[in-house]
Amino acid sequence: MVKPDNKLCPSSTCNENATLLGIVQHDNKVTMLAEPMKLTKEFIEIAVLNGSPEKRFRFAGKCVKSGCKQWSGTSCGIMDELSAANPNLQVVEDDLPECSIREQCRWFSQEGKKACMICPMIITNMGS
Repeated sequence: MVKPDNKLCPSSTCNENATLLGIVQHDNKVTMLAEPMKLTKEFIEIAVLNGSPEKRFRFAGKCVKSGCKQWSGTSCGIMDELSAANPNLQVVEDDLPECSIREQCRWFSQEGKKACMICPMIITNMGS
């Protein structure tokens, strides 16, 4: 029996099936929440009034694999690319940022602790 893949994308969009994972700070680093917050319609309505919520918040949602343009066929291309671009990144377990989805995280399952060091630097939507 094949075990279903229940991984979460730590860089999802603001939608009713997502959870709020973190908040983008003024220095463009993401501070993760101790517990993810399930999004409500009210939160989404307010968040979109000020432009793209993905510029200000990080959301987690179900990893849809081939349903996502970032899927490489076997893994998340975003983390593949970022990991390859940071080959000398030093991972110190004591310095891992707080994360409420680590055990289900697609990026963590791919790159382990290295993904956790890169993750706070990722802002999902830098476009206008």
